[in-house]
This record gives sequence, C-alpha cells and structure tokens, in this order.
Amino acid sequence: MGEKRVISEKICVYHLIARVVQRRRLLADVQREVWAGALRRAAVFSGVEVITYCCLQNHFHILVRIDPAAKACDDAELVRRFRALYGSAKAMWCGLDAAGLAHALAHDPPETAERLRERLRARMGNVSEFMRTLRQRYTMWFNKTYDTVGTLWAERFTSVLVQDTPWLVGLVAAYIDLNPVRAGLAALPEDYRWSGYAAALGGGDAELRGALAACFPGEGGEDGALARYRLLMLGKGAVSKRDGTGARIDPAALAKAAASGGELEAHELLRLRARFFTRGKALGTEAWLRGGAGAAALSRLRKPPVPRPVEMLRHTELAVAGGASGVEAPLSATES
Repeated sequence: MGEKRVISEKICVYHLIARVVQRRRLLADVQREVWAGALRRAAVFSGVEVITYCCLQNHFHILVRIDPAAKACDDAELVRRFRALYGSAKAMWCGLDAAGLAHALAHDPPETAERLRERLRARMGNVSEFMRTLRQRYTMWFNKTYDTVGTLWAERFTSVLVQDTPWLVGLVAAYIDLNPVRAGLAALPEDYRWSGYAAALGGGDAELRGALAACFPGEGGEDGALARYRLLMLGKGAVSKRDGTGARIDPAALAKAAASGGELEAHELLRLRARFFTRGKALGTEAWLRGGAGAAALSRLRKPPVPRPVEMLRHTELAVAGGASGVEAPLSATES
C-alpha cells in the first residue's frame, strides 16, 4: 500500500487520511466500532500517540504524534505491545502468540531472537508501518467476518505533516472532530460516537483526553482545556450552552465571505472544508516551513513545495506547503 508522506527522523505530528476503495460506504456502525478498537491496538503496538480521530462511512482521519524512539524498547515492552495487537491469537508471520514470543526472545539462539526483535521494532515509531498495521489488521477482520477477499482501502493514504505546536495541533484536531457536524451527521461533535472528542468526553480514554487537553496548556487543568477546545470548535457561547448554538453557522455564507477576501475566525473556518488541512504536504507557520524543522522535512521530497500563507487566517501566520489553500462550503450530508 502506498502513501503520500513527508519523511522525518524526529518526533512529528501527522494528519492521516485513508479512504475505502472506490469510496464505498462500507463502514456502518458495527464496522466503525471495530475500527476504533483496531486503532487503539495498532497505536499501542506501534508506540504512537493518538491525539484524535474520526471514522466515517467511507474514510477516516487520525491525528497522531510519531516518535521514532518508540522502537527502542526492551523485550518486556515488545511482548506487551505484541499482546495489545494480537491478543491471545498467534501472529501468522511468526506463528507465535505473546507467551510464545516471550519464550522465544528469552530462550531461542541469540541470532534468532534478534531477528524477531528487529522485525518487531521495524514496525514501530513509523507512520507508514503504523498505517499498514491498522489497515491490514482491520481488513483481515472485515474479510473474515463478511466472507470477502481483497483490499478494503484505496491504494494510497494521505499524510500532512503538522507543526507540533499546541495551537496548531488543536486547530487540526478540531477540524477532524468537526467532520460529522460539517457533514450534517451530528448537531454537536460529542454526539458522534466514532471520534476522539466523544471518546475523551466519555471518560473511557484518559490518553485521548490528555492529548486533547495538552493543546491548550494553562487553561486550568483538563476540564478547562477541554472547555477551551469546545469553544474553538463551536464559537462564542459554546462552553456554557449545549443547544448547538455555536454550530449554527451558515457554511455557504462563510465560503462566500472567504471567496471575496474576508478573513475568518478559527471556529468559522472549521465549519468549512478547508482543503489545506487535507491536501497539503505540510502545515505550520511560514517561518517553520521555510527555515525550521518543516523545511528540513520538506527538503527530503523530490520537489519540495513552496509554502503559501493561509489568507483566511492571516493573523495566525499559518502557511501550507503544497496542495490547495482555499475553502469550500460542505454539501449537506457530505463527509469531508
């Protein structure tokens, strides 16, 4: 499976998107529930931090922080991650379950055990291997459950490198969590079950709650940070009101204002399909993309794209490298 990506040897945040083959709507409620579980297991195995996610009927979004150092783990951690991914089953590629792996690492000849370690570690701390693990494991479940064969996902997945600074990570996270609202599938982001925000509010995923709260440091703990996040998503009044007032922004009017040169507030922009969130190579400040770590990552590409400012958010100094920088009003019931 191929991908469109930026390669970096440092800790990086990526917005990842993958679509079902032919954009077919194959992910109904049960399938999305299983996918969310597969995401959690793949993240533990790969040593990846999931900041948020949203799974829709024909594609998914994930915002992750990838640390290449995740592959530097001892045997006990390798076995723990292996068990998280495979449970009590045996992995087909090695014929071992978690107990068998622990025994092999401890008692097999040193060169045999080391090959096992190297094969496992090669799949960790790497964005491509994380997506391969997630998509392949889910496809195996889907094909077995529904007696089908072949690939479930379109050949390529998209990755957008995101500058790892709290305000921007929070902005991209909000764009992802608002997918169901833009698509008309939910009035409020917490009403959509298969998203990181709903999981964080539900209290069942402390790591997701902490990852989202970290986007708003200094806001009075996790509760204050999540209230600030809600305000970013829904606009003025959203912290105290739960009637959807903040979500009732006319996307068509916003798109028209943006097209005529108007500057948008962040929560207004998030109501639109902002193409730079999904179609660029990298997203960050212009300084970061031209002379910082973003520029170093882009230099690895055959044809590094030239950063351009995001005109609708001029006050943020946000820029995108590659892809389109415009916005579109989402169609009713269209997933973005």
